[in-house]
Amino acid sequence: MLGLAGALVLSVLLVFPGGAGAMTPPANRWALLIGIDQFQGSTRPNFGGVGDVTDVREALVRNGWPDDHIRVLTNSGARAADIRAGLAWLVANSSPTSFSMFWYSGHVLQKGNTEYLWPHDNAHIPDTELAASLKALRGRAVSVIAGCEAAGFDVGVSSPTHLFLAASQANEKGYELPSAHASVFSMYMVRKGMLTGEADFNRDGRVSVQEGFRLAAERAPGFTAGQPQGAQHPYMAGGDGTELFLDDPFPVAPPPAPAPPAQVCFLIFCRPA
Repeated sequence: MLGLAGALVLSVLLVFPGGAGAMTPPANRWALLIGIDQFQGSTRPNFGGVGDVTDVREALVRNGWPDDHIRVLTNSGARAADIRAGLAWLVANSSPTSFSMFWYSGHVLQKGNTEYLWPHDNAHIPDTELAASLKALRGRAVSVIAGCEAAGFDVGVSSPTHLFLAASQANEKGYELPSAHASVFSMYMVRKGMLTGEADFNRDGRVSVQEGFRLAAERAPGFTAGQPQGAQHPYMAGGDGTELFLDDPFPVAPPPAPAPPAQVCFLIFCRPA
């Protein structure tokens, strides 16, 4: 049975080198993963927050990310203060040559035109504050929000150097599958798309971030079409068109061929200049 993730949010942030043709080594990759299923007080629990970050962490480790460069915050360890400290840690470790990821999976609160992350302690964090932290990350970036009103978190975040992905439009709900302990969006993008390789559309043996998103964008609307509050339609903005990979986000370009030596020629006879 498909359950409503009353604001399940997923944010993925990948930061790439500043110059074309440079690979980001594992030592320059950093991730902050936040998944919240349980909350203080009477707040309704989720079913897929922790499962989402478990899948994302597995994808990162499989692709060579150092375990001590991945910070995971779940449930009681994901209070507002913990999230803010984690964002500060991620920003501090970013650089023009870093590759970073931010992932949030949990409730979202929407008031008017503002969306809020919903930490374990119910101390909501507004989209503008989150955006300020994401925009402070150096290097290239990818952010993904999966959940209710997800696209609304793109408050000036997307740009040619910042790819922003979201599970739903700003006026839509995001859903989760309780039996799978995952959000619908990340189930397709990460669990099926990247971990099992189902999103390898070009059959090259690798799955890019964009290919994972494509699988979710194609499958999620139909899977959630029968929901009383309507289907979710994933959103993507920004980026420069480069295919991004977790194991090699910015492949090394081959060196240019050396220029031929200068020659002086007379009719068909030539000698070095």
